[in-house]
Amino acid sequence: MSLEDLIVRLANEAQFHEATRRDALYWAGRSGLSVEDYVTLDELLLHGAFEREGKLHIWVFVPKDNPETTDFYASCETLAREVITLQPGQSEPSSSYGHSITSVIVPPEHRRKGYAERFMSLLHSALVPHRYPDPLNTPVTFKQPSTVSVLYSVVGNYYARCVPAARESGWSIQKSFVTTWPLSNVHISQTTSSPVESLSDTEIISALDLDDSNIPGDMLKMQKQDPEKTYFAFVPTAPLNDYSVVISKLVQLVITRLRATPDLFPTLLAAAVQTAKDTGCESIEIWNVPEDLKMIALKTGGETTERTDDLAAFKWYGQNSDPKIDNKDDMGSRRKI
Repeated sequence: MSLEDLIVRLANEAQFHEATRRDALYWAGRSGLSVEDYVTLDELLLHGAFEREGKLHIWVFVPKDNPETTDFYASCETLAREVITLQPGQSEPSSSYGHSITSVIVPPEHRRKGYAERFMSLLHSALVPHRYPDPLNTPVTFKQPSTVSVLYSVVGNYYARCVPAARESGWSIQKSFVTTWPLSNVHISQTTSSPVESLSDTEIISALDLDDSNIPGDMLKMQKQDPEKTYFAFVPTAPLNDYSVVISKLVQLVITRLRATPDLFPTLLAAAVQTAKDTGCESIEIWNVPEDLKMIALKTGGETTERTDDLAAFKWYGQNSDPKIDNKDDMGSRRKI
């Protein structure tokens, strides 16, 4: 099939289920689940609150003359989320929409034929139709255009080539690091005895929602260090906070949000170690440990390396076509099984 004969469109119900099945075929074996169990988990995690609020969409790459087919060439999921941006000269952040992109799947028989690159290049027009109008190849677009889109790449810098127009960039990889504590090699002083309270699921969501209000202040602090940059952060707020609670039932302890003073960090880490032991985990993982906690992470047995998989990448659509941009760490959730 010629690339020029294919379009990007929102999935119909049959295409939606087929895309979910393909996603399960790809990920189930890697997570130790059956395809059926993975589909159930996928619907629980993503297709619940997100779908009900109309924020989750599946896009498919189909022939122009047969747009309803379930034999499509590629698919992906997008999730509309609130994004806060802080431009040079602004005294406070502003709110708009951004999109996270997951589950970019091309069936094995269609790989290495240019379909993925063409599909993802056209997706920009669906996310930002006012900037990249392409009604012939992306007939359906979002009502709320995107300020920025992000994805996690398992194919290195591949998505940089998926450009919306000539002389523009695709998704740019942002260097990030992961710190891992093997439970067999954690060193925490026994004098660390500050009280730690275990929260219920409802209390966890409330605490996360409350913490969201700290993000604008964090960005203003970063702006003081480099006022020429544009900063952005995806607000993790519900239903992503609910998602964090659900995914925490899985058997790997990943700390997705960390706000602690150097004095209290060892106490919280000790609580995490105990939780990991109680649930049968072998290690604890944090992405992008804050600068003021890095030395403590090292002293307590944390091993920090640059991430080589699930690489965070973004494409900026907001003001200034090519500004200096900094993402406020990895504020969003991710699948980790």
